[in-house]
Amino acid sequence: MVKRVIILSILIIVAIATIYITFFYYPKCDDRACWDYKLRACSRASYLNEPVDISWKYTILGKTTIDNIEKCEVRVLAKDIKRGLKKTEILEGKEMVCYLPLGIVTSPENNPNICTGQLKEEMQSLIIQKLHEYIVQNLGEISKEVTQIEGVGNVNTGEIVVNNSA
Repeated sequence: MVKRVIILSILIIVAIATIYITFFYYPKCDDRACWDYKLRACSRASYLNEPVDISWKYTILGKTTIDNIEKCEVRVLAKDIKRGLKKTEILEGKEMVCYLPLGIVTSPENNPNICTGQLKEEMQSLIIQKLHEYIVQNLGEISKEVTQIEGVGNVNTGEIVVNNSA
């Protein structure tokens, strides 16, 4: 009876360890070379990238198929905003999942078009706000550039602009 309990306990421990390693364990990369190698192979791993402004935590979830094309699924977490505009603090703690082409080594946050999730939405919102501010600040300049069509003249004044630079 005691022998059966010991064997059953060992089997349960092995089953739990197998489930943990299969579904929840991601080997940690300590440097960029390790991360690049794992990303190229799309092999499960995690990596904390800490440039100057923001800490990014990447986790390779594995290969997946989207529209009959195999991709590498990578979770991206904006872990810590170190410096920058106050508005960027909204990104902290948000994450997105990116679907990278297999064999390609790149920073997933550089191309949010291949990503989905709250972090992507917040990043796009900040970009739109920044573009709006730029347009408002430069409205007079933009208006001049739009109304002065080279070779046609200034739409507002009727002035003819001749281009002799050719």
